Amino acid sequence: MKDPNAFLDGAAETPRTQTVMVEITKPEPTVQKLFRLQWDVASALKLRALQESASSRRRVTETEIVERLLREYCNLDHSES
Repeated sequence: MKDPNAFLDGAAETPRTQTVMVEITKPEPTVQKLFRLQWDVASALKLRALQESASSRRRVTETEIVERLLREYCNLDHSES
């Protein structure tokens, strides 16, 4: 059996700390847009957001889906967001 004092002496040592550098970026401003969609399109968007949320196990918003589709449609780079 190991010496219990060795264990207790080890607990008295100062713990090592790690420094983690995190880059903080300024959030990009957003602009509010109001769109009127056909009922079936709005329903499909809502359903798709629910399905993606369930499959990815994170909240996926309708806005996120619309922005993703518009970026693809307008050939915008995702890093511009």
